[in-house]
Amino acid sequence: MPSTGFLLPPDVQALLDAGRTIDAIKQLRVVQGLGLKEAKDLIDAHQQGHHATPPAHSTGFASDASSHVPDSVRQALAAGNKIEAIRLLRAHAGIGLKEAKDRVDALAASTGNGNPHGLSPGEQPRGGSQGVVWIVAALVVALAAFYLLRP
Repeated sequence: MPSTGFLLPPDVQALLDAGRTIDAIKQLRVVQGLGLKEAKDLIDAHQQGHHATPPAHSTGFASDASSHVPDSVRQALAAGNKIEAIRLLRAHAGIGLKEAKDRVDALAASTGNGNPHGLSPGEQPRGGSQGVVWIVAALVVALAAFYLLRP
């Protein structure tokens, strides 16, 4: 294992040891609140044995992202209220809107609490092909009635 002057969180190191570099970069982004390029550069430097340090604006390495995100943010995200989660994170960490949104998005992606359909809280996905089935069924009934009831 190369030494670079900084310690990766244990979960990130475990992903690297398992050969899952992309997942390690994703996890480092969540834990550190880093951008994609910054996290990739740190992982690359670590793998190559070069000395690298986290950016000054990063939140510091920890073994778990929960030490950087309050429970209220996680609860809002779990309830599907991403806007509230962003607002709470901004208030807690004193960060800007874009950085808070990026961190909440990364947290949502890593925990599976993301919104895959892009729906508002409480909004149900639209039927899609189900509406087409009803229209076809109605046309079949109308045609059958027309042929059966004509003189």
